Amino acid sequence: MSTIRVSIPRELWPSRSDWRGKVIDVKIRPGDKVSPGDPLVEIEIEKAVIVLESDYEGLVREVFVRKGDYVKPGDLVALIESS
Repeated sequence: MSTIRVSIPRELWPSRSDWRGKVIDVKIRPGDKVSPGDPLVEIEIEKAVIVLESDYEGLVREVFVRKGDYVKPGDLVALIESS
């Protein structure tokens, strides 16, 4: 088993240094099992909502964002222990 760091991917927004989005919902909690395609968080960016989905199967160990937080590219969202 390995621990995977899930971060806000840089591919989700225009390449601007001032970009940030607001977390409008967190779909996971520590202890949750996730599979590829499961929603992790919803982020509002300039009137659009992006759903960050899991690319991995495993167990959520820690969540680093909360509803209302502002995030930017590279920010850590969660740790998932892969199965």
